[in-house]
Parts: sequence; structure tokens; C-alpha cells
Amino acid sequence: MLTGWLLPHRRRKEPAVDVGLQAERTAMAWQRTALGVGGVSALLLHLAAGNLPVAVPGLAGLSAALLLLVLSEHRYVRIVYKVGAGEPPPAPGLVRLIAAGAVVLAVSALALLLLTDA
Repeated sequence: MLTGWLLPHRRRKEPAVDVGLQAERTAMAWQRTALGVGGVSALLLHLAAGNLPVAVPGLAGLSAALLLLVLSEHRYVRIVYKVGAGEPPPAPGLVRLIAAGAVVLAVSALALLLLTDA
């Protein structure tokens, strides 16, 4: 009641919150993660120096980074559509998959760094 009298600029007919803003921030965070994974993977490929078995984690990481970039955009569009339609957002299964992939890449990078002569 006081809002209408004291703060008339706060009365809005449209929603005050952009439904896609949180999804956009999440998509940008996933893009940064993909860039980080791609950078670590490129470093692993550089350290492999032509040794194919040692280069496998780097190649897998680059593939995962590219996949993450594509999936983050797809997930962003899907979440904005669902939230805009009043439906609940999709389940977080993809988040668990990406976290597991990041752990595997980190362990591979650590093993490669410890097992190679620098």
C-alpha cells in the first residue's frame, strides 16, 4: 500500500526480472569453463610433443571443450524457453557430466605433468 504512494515508479505491469538473465550468466560461465578446458588441453597437446598416447587427454579435452560450447548454448535456449513458458528448468544431469569430465581432465593433466620429463 505504501509502495503505490511513496514509490510510484516501482509499480509495473511487466515483470521486473528478466527470465533469461540467470540462464545467460550460467551460459557465459560455461563458455569460460570451456575456454579454460581448451587452454589446458592445448597445453597437454604441446607437452605431448607428438607422442600419441600422451596426447589423448589433450585431444579428449579439446573435444570436450567444443562440446561444452555447443551444449551451453543449447541449454541456454532451452532454459529461457521453459522458464518463459512457466515450466520448471531441466534437470541438472549435464552439470554432473561436465563436472566429472573436468575432474578426469585435471587428473590426466596432473598425471602427465608428473610422469613426463620437463
